[in-house]
Amino acid sequence: MRVLLTCHVRFASAMAWYTLHLARGLKKAGHEVYLSSQRGSPLAEWSAKHDIPGSSEHDFHSPNPVEICRSISKLSSAIRSFGPDILNPHCPPGHALLAIASHGRLPIVRTVAEPRSPKRHIANKLLHEKLTHGIIYSTSSSLPRYLKAFDLTGVFQEVIHPGLDLEMFPPVAAGGYRSALGINSECTFAAIIARMSPEKGQELAISALARLTPHERSQIAVLLTGDDSKERTAADLRNLAIQKGTIECLHFLPRLEDVRPLLSEIDVGIITSIRSEAVCRVALEYMAYSKPIISTDVNILSEVVRDGVNGWNVPVNNIEGMAHALREAIANSVLRRKLGDAGRALLEREFTLESMVENTIEHYKRVIALRNSA
Repeated sequence: MRVLLTCHVRFASAMAWYTLHLARGLKKAGHEVYLSSQRGSPLAEWSAKHDIPGSSEHDFHSPNPVEICRSISKLSSAIRSFGPDILNPHCPPGHALLAIASHGRLPIVRTVAEPRSPKRHIANKLLHEKLTHGIIYSTSSSLPRYLKAFDLTGVFQEVIHPGLDLEMFPPVAAGGYRSALGINSECTFAAIIARMSPEKGQELAISALARLTPHERSQIAVLLTGDDSKERTAADLRNLAIQKGTIECLHFLPRLEDVRPLLSEIDVGIITSIRSEAVCRVALEYMAYSKPIISTDVNILSEVVRDGVNGWNVPVNNIEGMAHALREAIANSVLRRKLGDAGRALLEREFTLESMVENTIEHYKRVIALRNSA
């Protein structure tokens, strides 16, 4: 099948990661792929690195209408020369502009891999209700938001979870972080791998640690690693930990270029997000290395992290629930291993790149068949 994908986000994001790995998976499975990305974006760089055919010449975020028209013309030319069977936009700008560039002549499947509710203006209603033939949701939590906004009676909709390419996560040696950070070998070693922005909710773990007894805190070390954000920095979280009296069991590192040695070494992965998480790649990465997960129940997290199966799923902003999960993780190494092994099995069963690609291709085929029979 010939698939034209678009994702015109300007920054590194879960949506961009989802698009890239779908393109890689489709190509790996023998399909022909063309990926249109935003000029100068991380996705454009990643696509070139992975030899994904396509173009990054487009600038659909330009304030100049002439530049927008030029980009639409280039996209229209790409459609004519590539000859796709289906168009699959992964962001709102690409969705609207693909409908214009294709003149409505090809089936369009919109992938929703972001947690925001869609805008309900008349142009968006026309786009979704009349010019869209299929919608793929990365999480079932997005489905009611779209059903509330639009009448999607004639649109084939399906939840297809993201998948991880297990070949990229082979067994690796531990990274030596425990020793480098001076963490006792008897301590439970946990990590929060996320940028230091408010939606990632690291303060939930800091506050939950304050609910533990001093003895319990002496038995756990939590590493926070990730880039600072405009809204918040690691220094802000360190100051909060000092105020809460939990700084002695916390460690901070900048974003790691390769998280696999850390994933191999930790005992528990923690995700404290209070919003976002329509994809949550890091949850799948924890599972790839058989690590149990303590997470909030935001969006896709309640579908990936199953309470009592591969970890602990805690209501968002529930400090006592997070503290309870930490206590159980600290106290029971046998349970940690059991949950971690179950997580790896769940990943192999439901969240591989191969299953994501297979389900997506079946969705495309169904959309094409329904459109041809209409």
